[in-house]
Amino acid sequence: MGRVSKRKAAGRQAKEERNEPRFKAGIYARLSSDQDIKKNESVEVQVEIAKKFVEEFNEQKTGEVIEIVECYTDLGKTGSNFEREGFLRLLQDIRLGKINCVIVKDLSRFGRNYLEAGNYIEKIFPFLGVRFIAVADGFDTGKEGNENRQLASEIKNLVNDMYAKDFSKKAKLHLKQRREEGSYVGGPPPYGYKAERNGKRRVLLPDKDTKDIVRFIYERFVETESYTAVADELNSRRINPPYRYKKTKEVYHLADEAGYKGWDKGAVERILKSETYAGILVQGKTGITARNEKNRIHKPEDDWVVTEGAHEPLIGEELYKKAEETRRRIKTRTASRKHPAKDYPIEENIFEHVLYCGVCGSEKGADNG
Repeated sequence: MGRVSKRKAAGRQAKEERNEPRFKAGIYARLSSDQDIKKNESVEVQVEIAKKFVEEFNEQKTGEVIEIVECYTDLGKTGSNFEREGFLRLLQDIRLGKINCVIVKDLSRFGRNYLEAGNYIEKIFPFLGVRFIAVADGFDTGKEGNENRQLASEIKNLVNDMYAKDFSKKAKLHLKQRREEGSYVGGPPPYGYKAERNGKRRVLLPDKDTKDIVRFIYERFVETESYTAVADELNSRRINPPYRYKKTKEVYHLADEAGYKGWDKGAVERILKSETYAGILVQGKTGITARNEKNRIHKPEDDWVVTEGAHEPLIGEELYKKAEETRRRIKTRTASRKHPAKDYPIEENIFEHVLYCGVCGSEKGADNG
């Protein structure tokens, strides 16, 4: 048998490798919103499990090769909907042809909504020519005989869906209980306050750096009866607005004047409308839908949780009522300017003694005409 040159052997090996089906994989990892500890570590573990699977898969020389192209992650995102930044980026790369294989640690990391998860795995991904692999569940749509696992995957998806709904109910109940106890469960505290733990409760405490500014806003508003006048005075003192203060923790703008973005009418009005500064905590005004976390719904007033004396007020009850009355007067004036004849008595003829009938010359005729 004749010898084969190294060049020909290498060319033959390269040709064989080119004939192997190659899958461009995207690893997807998600951390549930109900887990707050070691977020990055948990996601990294999921990614490592997927990478280990790919490494072992390629070593088996099955005639197929999986190449990892990108890792997509979502931190603190619920599995009950698929409106997640990392997952949407994965879908976009699938549409662009960059990815034709999706690998997850298990089906629960992919999603806990039974119907939507099944729709992606059984309809959308096959239509787009995408192979789906759930490592821990032994589920691989590109593997022969995998149809036998379909029923098991459907049952597991259903269990995941039921778990998500059960957890959602428990989480909402727990959240309601904390609100009723007077615990502040919101995000960043309102301007003028800081949030700290007091035993099991999270309470609002006056922020020594900004509490006096809140009092100034109320006092000056009652004096001027103008949102804009208050905003102008705050800006003349170069006081940072709430969003800027939360970001920099600087009460005053110390940099160049060109970079200063100050207060506006809306920012002043939001502070003046909040009952929080009178020591009243109102929570549960809005909620999110299960399908889309970004879609907030306004709840009826009966569902709000109102706790009086939940924290130290920054302004007295009398000053708050004066500001409330001032806001009411401004609202009435604004409405009357928009509709100048809205409250005019309909039975009164405003053209009396001004217009006359062109035929008989009487005022009555003008009124009827």
